[in-house]
Parts: sequence; C-alpha cells; structure tokens
Amino acid sequence: MKIWLEALTGKQAMLFHHLANKLEESGHTVFITSRPYDIDRSNSNLDRYNRAHLSIGEYGGASLKDKLIKGSERIIELTEAVVKYNPDILISFPSPDAFRTAFGLGIPSIQINDTPHAIAVGKLTISLSNALVHSNAVLSAEFGKLGVTRFFPYDGVDEILWIKDFKPNKDVLGKLSIKERNYIVVRCEESKAAYFQKMYPSVKPGSTIVIDVINRLNEADIDLDIIAFPRYKEQEKELLKMNVIIPDASIDTLSLFYYAKAAMTAGGTMGREAAMLGTPTLYSFPLELAVSSYVIKKGFPLVHTPDHLTVPEVIIKLINTPRMSEEIRQKRMAEMETPFEGVLRALDNLQLQ
Repeated sequence: MKIWLEALTGKQAMLFHHLANKLEESGHTVFITSRPYDIDRSNSNLDRYNRAHLSIGEYGGASLKDKLIKGSERIIELTEAVVKYNPDILISFPSPDAFRTAFGLGIPSIQINDTPHAIAVGKLTISLSNALVHSNAVLSAEFGKLGVTRFFPYDGVDEILWIKDFKPNKDVLGKLSIKERNYIVVRCEESKAAYFQKMYPSVKPGSTIVIDVINRLNEADIDLDIIAFPRYKEQEKELLKMNVIIPDASIDTLSLFYYAKAAMTAGGTMGREAAMLGTPTLYSFPLELAVSSYVIKKGFPLVHTPDHLTVPEVIIKLINTPRMSEEIRQKRMAEMETPFEGVLRALDNLQLQ
C-alpha cells in the first residue's frame, strides 16, 4: 500500500518517522509531506533521521486571515504533489490542509489525535476522517463533540512509539558543552495556536511565560545550565537575551531529556517524553491534559503546575528529586501500546491493509 503521512511539527515528525519505519517493515511504502513552522524543527527533525519528505507551503501564524489564506494556498500545492504520488490512504495528525486535500481527491484517511482541546482543527478534520486513532486516556466522546468518524483507541500515548526502544547517547552533551545532570530543559508554549489565543486573548501572540520562569530561577541562584526550546522567532529573540542555551538545529532531545536534572514544558509532548525517560518534569499547560494524566497515573515523574507563578518553586523541588528507577521505567513502558497498534486496527477494520 502507498501511504501518505503529513508531519507539521517537531512532535509529528518524530511520530510519523517512527510510524513510517513500522509501516515499511510491514511492506508498505510511504510519502511524507511537511511544512516550515517558524523554528519548531519539523523539517530538521526529519532531516536528522535522513527521512525523505516534501516541505510544502507556509504556516499562517496567529492571524485567522493568514491561517486561512496560507492554508488555502497550501491545499493547492498539496493537491499537485499528492496527485503525482497517488496514495491509497492518508495518515496524519489533524492537518486541515491534508484532510481537505485527501477528501477532495477521494483518498481514505486515518487521523491520529491527542488534543481534543484543539477545537478548530478538530472541527475541520475529524468528520473528513474515515477513522481516528487516539489514546484511551481520552474518551472517544470528547473527539465526537467535534466530528463524526470511527474511533480506534489504544492503551498508551503517542510518545511511547519512539521512546519504548530508545537508547540514550551522551554525544548531545558534548555538542552543547553541558554536563550530565547539570542542566534543566525548558520548552515554550504555543502562544500563536488558535486554542491558546481563545483561552488567553490578552496574551501577545509569540510571547512566552518561560522568560518569567528563567528570571525567577536566576534570582534563586540555581547553578544549572538552562537549555531552552522556543516555538516561534519572537520567543527565540527574547530568550537570546537570557543566559540560556538554544540549540540552533534539530538535536537528540530524547538523550537531552534523559541526562537532564529536571525539565519544564508549557506544552505537553516534551513533558511526557522527559517523564517517560525517567526525568522529574512539570508541565504548565493551563488545562489538565488527559494523556499527561495517563502518564502520571502510570507512575512516571510528571507533575502538573498550571499556575506559572509557582513553576520556579516546583522546579526547585524537582531538581532535588531522584530520577525514576530504570527497571521500573522499562516495566511501565512495556505495559503500554503504541499508536501503531491503533493504526493497524483501523486499517484492518477499514479493510485497507
């Protein structure tokens, strides 16, 4: 089967590269489309894995008008590329561009989704999907509020697909001139995302609470290096004024998390990654994320701190918290399914294998 995959963010690049490996091992061929997304490294993650992909279009940013225009232009470009490849099916996170293109060309589609709070893209994509694969941490009914399709839950979270068999490598420490357990990792929020702007209309798009967090950590005289991952150029510009290290290209973030003293993210993916790698981690996303709660319930060292004013004191506590036992970590991961199992069930049910 010829399968089209769409990866628009760094997380999606990780997911679909490893999903592509599994699909190729099963005898399928894959074609990956991506899109430049400020500095969020979707393309460079794929490049780091030597994964062939076609980068198409532009990100529309925070403006609803620009999102619509750039998305419409990208659909036209995608159509030309996809017609040439002639795939049997699309498998993607909720990309309105990809699902609209697939629907218009009569291509069946499977969606993978762990963000029911992303209402706009959910409404634009779920009903266009033939199936939706999701962690059973999220009730199918939560996605059902946004659209009608067939649901295929699996017992795990997306990130387990690329963490389960991961082996850490200390080379990344040398590249950044840092020492094992002598640094923390921080990740900025998606302040241009439609859901974020709806929740916080007073927050300037492209800003980040990480600036305040770093300032307070510096005031507390925490003698650790800070590795920062901005999502947008505006965030990067502000962080460059701080005493932090910002990788200038895609790096082995999993090894970086594994050897970190602690981690903090204003989103969800990197928080789950770090915690499932055994590193004490907090996520400050304003909502409780069901998939992150699942990771917490499984016993991984992840805490939710939605009030960013209390983040520095929680990080200080985490810095003094031992990392998770490797034996226990491996046991917990072995108990979990990956989204690949959900995709296989969806393909079988749709009779598309």
